[in-house]
Amino acid sequence: MNTPMAMGGSGRLETVTNPRDGENRPAILLAGASVRWAAQSLRRGMPNSRVIGLDWFGDSDTRMVCDQFHPFQTGEDSQENLSQQIQSVANLHAARTIHVGGLQVPGGGKPWQRWNRLQAIVREIAAGSDCGEFPVATPITYQCSAGRCSLTGANDGVVVVGDLIAQTSGRPIHWLWKETNSTGGMGVRSVAPSNMSNSKTSDGWMQQRVAGRSYGLVAIASADQTRILGITVGLHQRFDDRPFVYSGSRGPVSRIGDAGVSDVPWRHLQTLSEQVAKSFSLRGLFNLDFIRDASGRWWLLELNARPSASCEVIERWATDAGWLAPDDSLMRMHMEAIDGGDSTSRFDGDSQTAVWSSPIVRTQWNKRIVFANREGVVDVGRIRRRLCAESIIIELADLPTERTRVAIGEPIMTLLLRVDDRAKKMASAQLRRAIRIVQGELLP
Repeated sequence: MNTPMAMGGSGRLETVTNPRDGENRPAILLAGASVRWAAQSLRRGMPNSRVIGLDWFGDSDTRMVCDQFHPFQTGEDSQENLSQQIQSVANLHAARTIHVGGLQVPGGGKPWQRWNRLQAIVREIAAGSDCGEFPVATPITYQCSAGRCSLTGANDGVVVVGDLIAQTSGRPIHWLWKETNSTGGMGVRSVAPSNMSNSKTSDGWMQQRVAGRSYGLVAIASADQTRILGITVGLHQRFDDRPFVYSGSRGPVSRIGDAGVSDVPWRHLQTLSEQVAKSFSLRGLFNLDFIRDASGRWWLLELNARPSASCEVIERWATDAGWLAPDDSLMRMHMEAIDGGDSTSRFDGDSQTAVWSSPIVRTQWNKRIVFANREGVVDVGRIRRRLCAESIIIELADLPTERTRVAIGEPIMTLLLRVDDRAKKMASAQLRRAIRIVQGELLP
C-alpha cells in the first residue's frame, strides 16, 4: 500500500486522551488516512458518543476533537498490519469501527471484482435506457501483474504491458498506472515507453487517461432509498509523474462552465447511484468519482464506499443553506443509515433540480490542501498572524503540531474558504494569497 504523505512525524505522536464526563458513553473508532472532519462531524451530530481517532497524521485539531487519539504505527511491517492496528485499538476501547476515506486496508476487498461490477452496472443501465444515450461511460482498464495484463470484464487473453503501450503509441490514447492499494492520487502515475518500471514489476491497473474536469458525487444510501447530496469539483496537484494528487474539493456544483443545472444529468446520476448502492449493498455515505470530458460525457472512475474528503464541503454548504440543522451532521446521518434508519429526508429539498437551481447554491465552499514547496518548520501562530495582518479571512484545518518539520511535497495544512457567487474573483485572489503565505512562512 502507498503510505499517505506524512505530516511532520506522522505516527510518532503519543496517544492523546481528552478527559470528558461519561466515559461509559458508546465509543466509535474512526479509522482513516485523516479523520479530522469525520470526528468534528460526529462530535456535532452525536455529542453523546465517545470519539476515538486513528489516522496517519495526528493533527492538533484532530486530537482536540477526539476523546482519545492513536496514531498508526510506522515501520517496515506497518503497511501489512493496518487491520491488526485497527482491531487492537477497537478492542482497547470496546469501540465500534467506522472507516472513513483515504485508507486502503490490505486484504480488505477485491478491487477487480468491484471494478468489473461497476462496469457491468453502467452497461446494464445504458442498455436499458429509453431516453437517449446514457451519458456515463467507463475508461478502458487492464488488470496487470508483473508486466502482463488482461482487459477487465473480458476474456480476450493476456497481453504484455510494453506491447499494449507500443500498440497505442502515436494514437489518441494515453495510459495511467494505478497501484492496487493507493489513495488520494498518490499511486496514480503517467505511463510512457520511457517510464514503465512500476507497470513491469508490480500489480496494478492500466487505465485509459480521460481528459476533462474531475468531479465527486456524494450520496447516502438507506435501506429504502439512495439520495444524491451534491457534486463537488475535485482539485489536484501534479508531483513529477503523479498528475492527480488530491488537493481538495470545491462545491457544491450548480453550474458547469457557462451551463446551468440542466447540464448535469441528475436523473441518470441518480439512477446510477441507486443501482450502485443496491448492487454493493451500501449503507451510509459513499462517493463516485468522475471525469467529465469536453463532449459532456461522464466517465466513472471509482467507487469509495465510505465517507470521503469532499463530504466536508457538502456538509458546510448544507448547514449554511439551512438544508441541514446546526446540531445535525453527515456523520450522524451515516451512522443512522448503517443502523437501518432512513436519515435521507433530513437533508431538506423536494427535488434535486430544485435544490441545485436555488439561488443559495451560488455559495460554495473551497477546501484546499497546501503542500510544501520547500523544506521547513510550520509555525501555525505565525501563519495566523500574517493572514490577519493582510485581512485574509480563511479557516485553517488539519493543523500540524507545534514546530513540525515538513519536506517538499508534504501537506502543511488545509484552507477552508466560503465563496459567494458575487465575489468569486475576490475569494480566488484571497485563496491564492493565503496559499503563498502558508508556503512562504515555513521557517528554516
